[in-house]
Amino acid sequence: MLMKKIIFSAPFHRKKYIRLPELRKNILFIFFMLTLFAGITAGALGGRYADKQLMENLDIIFLTNFNVRCSQGILNSFIASFASAFIFILVIFLMGLSLWGGIIAAVVPFIKGYGYGLATGYLYSTYGLTGVLYNILIILPGAFLCSSVIAAATQEALRSSLKMISVFRKTAVSDDPHIQMKKYLLSMLWLLFLAAVSSAIDMLFSLMFSWLFNFT
Repeated sequence: MLMKKIIFSAPFHRKKYIRLPELRKNILFIFFMLTLFAGITAGALGGRYADKQLMENLDIIFLTNFNVRCSQGILNSFIASFASAFIFILVIFLMGLSLWGGIIAAVVPFIKGYGYGLATGYLYSTYGLTGVLYNILIILPGAFLCSSVIAAATQEALRSSLKMISVFRKTAVSDDPHIQMKKYLLSMLWLLFLAAVSSAIDMLFSLMFSWLFNFT
């Protein structure tokens, strides 16, 4: 199950620490999460110098038009959030279908994180405490799951590319390429479903708290 890549499942009464094999198994996921956090840091620093026009132009990809987000309906909120996540997952998926695409896909978590950081930095520098509360109440709940999905999708894409490269080795390939591709497709569909869940969380928290904010 891919959820094991996102959440380490270890009963506390049996295991009081994460074993080394489990850490190694998820090392790529951890690396891409750290890459995403690095993007958040870089984006937060850059967001202090961003202007309203830039944030509106980046809204399709990063959902940075806060005026629209606070005023749009429930369904539109879900569609906008899911469309943003879908774009990133689609790019990662396509990269995983090529020999070297998985390596290029490794940049995507940083870009996604940069978008989150840009929004956070802009909100804080422009609206102060109000911006911080908006980030905590509306952006962060769905962003955490979406970030995990992006990191897991990048891991799957890189592994898919590496398996394609292994075909060119002199030694025989043990796994059927058709089975590998089927597993890759199913993994991405599962992650796409999780992205929809994160968008539903975005929609729910926007419904509950967006009325508190007005960024005009």
